[in-house]
Amino acid sequence: MKKIAIIILFLGICIISNAQIELKTPPPSPEAEWKQKLGFTDISLKYEKPLMRGRKIFGELVPFNQIWRTGAGESTRIRFSEDIFFGGQPVKKGSYSLFTIPNSNEWTVILNTDTTGHGAFSYDDKKDLFRIRIKPETTARTYESFSISIEDILPDYSAKIYLNWENTQIKVPVKSNADAVVMNDINQKINVEKVEDAKFFNNAAQYYFANKKDLKQALIWSKRSEEMASDNFNYANLTIKILEEQKDYIAATKSAQKAIELGNKKNLKGAVANLQKKVEEWQKITGITAPASNTMLADNSENHNNHSHGGHEMSSMKENQSIFKPVLDAYYTIKNALVASDADASAKAAGVLVSAMKAIVMNKMEMKQHTEFMKVNSKIISDAQKIADAKDLKKQREIFQSLSENFYTLAKGAKISSEPIYQQYCPMKKAGWLSSESDIKNPYYGSSMLTCGSVKETIK
Repeated sequence: MKKIAIIILFLGICIISNAQIELKTPPPSPEAEWKQKLGFTDISLKYEKPLMRGRKIFGELVPFNQIWRTGAGESTRIRFSEDIFFGGQPVKKGSYSLFTIPNSNEWTVILNTDTTGHGAFSYDDKKDLFRIRIKPETTARTYESFSISIEDILPDYSAKIYLNWENTQIKVPVKSNADAVVMNDINQKINVEKVEDAKFFNNAAQYYFANKKDLKQALIWSKRSEEMASDNFNYANLTIKILEEQKDYIAATKSAQKAIELGNKKNLKGAVANLQKKVEEWQKITGITAPASNTMLADNSENHNNHSHGGHEMSSMKENQSIFKPVLDAYYTIKNALVASDADASAKAAGVLVSAMKAIVMNKMEMKQHTEFMKVNSKIISDAQKIADAKDLKKQREIFQSLSENFYTLAKGAKISSEPIYQQYCPMKKAGWLSSESDIKNPYYGSSMLTCGSVKETIK
């Protein structure tokens, strides 16, 4: 019995002496994961972050031209809740593993459909969804730990996934299909289902405005929402913002005065004060003084004649055509100089045009003339100045094409002359110009093709 006890004691001592006492330490490559919504899509990523620990990374620890797990431990996994574009390639919603092949001047980034493997040991290129190639960038900052993040999120629902380690950075562009989804919904509701809902029209207009799409269409929808809900200040305010973005300050003033009346009724003092300040700014730009009352500016020329226009009574369009004569004469002089292939005369005439444009007294214009003038004023001055600065005949003729397009807009919209203005066109140059006579004298080719062209329109 005593022997048995001794044996048991001996075995117990052996067991205790062989037991391992472990020291618990953090993992050498800590796990990391994040989730980010992009548009309607949730992007989530899980990976492990290895550290430099004084080692040379790319080209040594991570060899060039070899498949890399893009992290440590398990393969890096990325998931998309909705279809998305990754590196410019369409990707169906789902989970994928992320592999890379680093190189000094180009990386290969791979999405693979197998998410069960450990590291890159079981990597099978037959399961690649696709590969993209990206140029690496060198960073001034040294990244001790490998990191993957999503940054640079933009209003168009795009972003970049950054891979950073050591002094190397990779940027993979990603983009949600949210815009296509929204645009399809707008089309379905408005063009197919023919909805008549003020809030939806406002939402559609707001989306177009915020995302810098077709502002003309945004304005149509915004005005439609106003018509359906005339007491909604926010709807009216969006119309004003769109008109301001279009630089149609006269129409913006008219809409603002209507909104100011509405805001006063609703006691929206702050919003009303902001609009009144805007109106003052637009009056300085346009030279048009708004009526003292809070009523809307009239839309027709008959009412324009009863309104103050910078302290002067607004006269009829025909009576105001004389103020454009110095401008039109300067344009014709440029055209004639180009016909004669005289660069110096063309430059001099362009300088005269710049001065004539700046000297125009805007408060003598009829409302429609003013609107059309403001559309092209800065463009005409810019084109004319470029011609004045250019001593090269070829360069002057190139700029004259843009000048003529803007002058046509002014001549057509503002009716700047009581005499006919002939819009002429050269099919060889594929460019037009204006002339005071119907006979063709080509300013783009001069004497070499003097009569090349035809009259396309007569503006009266």
